Amino acid sequence: MTASKRVAIITGASRGLGEVISRVLAERGYDLVVGARNPGPLQDVAESISQKGSRVVPVAGDVTDASVRARLVSAAGELGGLDLLVNNASELGDIGPLMEFDVQRFGRVFPVNAGAPIALIQLAVPLLAERRGLIVNVTSDAAQAAYPGWGPYGASKAALELLTRTLATELRDRGVSAVIVDPGDMRTRMHQQAFPLDDISDRPLPAVTVPFWNWLFDQMPADISGERFAAQREDARWLQRV
Repeated sequence: MTASKRVAIITGASRGLGEVISRVLAERGYDLVVGARNPGPLQDVAESISQKGSRVVPVAGDVTDASVRARLVSAAGELGGLDLLVNNASELGDIGPLMEFDVQRFGRVFPVNAGAPIALIQLAVPLLAERRGLIVNVTSDAAQAAYPGWGPYGASKAALELLTRTLATELRDRGVSAVIVDPGDMRTRMHQQAFPLDDISDRPLPAVTVPFWNWLFDQMPADISGERFAAQREDARWLQRV
């Protein structure tokens, strides 16, 4: 990545994994554009991170909104460019049997989990190409396993994985790299929403992934493009070839 001040966009950054990634990047000297739907929590995160010395621009709004995506990329340009795009924002949808699934909900799950990341990438690639940057698309083990009740969410993440591997091939000549990251099972609000009656206190907090993110951001993007990583592999061998 470029030796000048680095810039990253992170979606879904107001809590959980997105906030953890944002803090890791700030510690590594990045300026940040952080996005999320809820302006209050997002502003709180942005102000907290900025105390570490990074410039942090919060962009509140739904990532499926074209104007929000345009604001995210424009803010990165105003910070000087773009080295890294992390598509972390996700929509859980309804957990339950496919035979009971309201198919109209596909109109929300797929746009957030697969459509919006690609649309944001399309806007961001010109800036990423200038710095031979990296795209990180956050996935789930539900994309590769047939978990009962998780079909729509898993299908949307499986689509994102295939799209990411395709992008890695198509963008190679432009100097832009793309990877897939499965952060693993964590104690997050989304996971609690999936199991509203369960005690999930035995799951690790998203900070468990910090060693992985520091390792990933030490790599040359072109050397890892097209790969899938599992952020909680106990043996610290994160690469999962697919």
